[in-house]
Amino acid sequence: MIISHKHKFVFVGLPFSASSAISKELHQMYEGQARLSKHSLYHDFVKSASKEELNYFVFAVIRNPMEVVVTVYEKMKANAKGNFTNPKLFSENGGHITKKHRERFNYIHQNNATFQQYFVRYFNKPYDNLVSLTIDSCDYIIRYENIENDYVEALKKAGINEPRQLPVANKTVGKKSDMLSYYTDGIKDQAIYVFAPFFKKYNYHFPQKWGIIKPSIKSLLYFEAFSILRKINYKYFKNKSEKIGLEGTIYGDIQRQGVKKTKTLFDKKE
Repeated sequence: MIISHKHKFVFVGLPFSASSAISKELHQMYEGQARLSKHSLYHDFVKSASKEELNYFVFAVIRNPMEVVVTVYEKMKANAKGNFTNPKLFSENGGHITKKHRERFNYIHQNNATFQQYFVRYFNKPYDNLVSLTIDSCDYIIRYENIENDYVEALKKAGINEPRQLPVANKTVGKKSDMLSYYTDGIKDQAIYVFAPFFKKYNYHFPQKWGIIKPSIKSLLYFEAFSILRKINYKYFKNKSEKIGLEGTIYGDIQRQGVKKTKTLFDKKE
């Protein structure tokens, strides 16, 4: 999460949705500071925010979940930056790599699993993510698919004159541009069951080649029920980490600069 007191905005960085690139740019160009952990949600912010901060402009990014699932698979397959084998990043040590991530990582590498095999094994329930816990608190949502224009529009709405385009960072290695090369005919029906409720709620569309698709009643009911349970779990039961990120990571370095700046100001007062 990034906050700028100068421009009075809060950016809620969701996983696999350009949060690193945006956090870096907001820090460098608009006096953005790290607040809580990289992927903290708005209801975490509310607990410590001042009355003035609660009136700040809030924005986040939503991304097509079919893209997100492919991105995660490719990151696991490539073991991007060694993240999935680095104990410092494991959730039990305060990091973001969960036991579920490592189980899936091991399955891919031990079985040389294709995306189709990975998807069939791990995606059999209607998909949802942290967007459902975030979107109602936002003043503006950036569509990842239109990120160049939407990012600039978000900053304009936050009151920034002539913001510059967003530089690219953290690009996924090995990822193909054609989604149908991943979502082949063999997993098409399962993909429709998994993604259709999310697509319906957030106005996404399946590949045109698949024709007109409507989510099943079963998948819609499951999606809504699980969404409610997810909100309760994250808000009241899930442990929140405020650990400083690893040195050399975009968000970790932003956090360290903030800590150093705070310490310098404290030392001057003394």
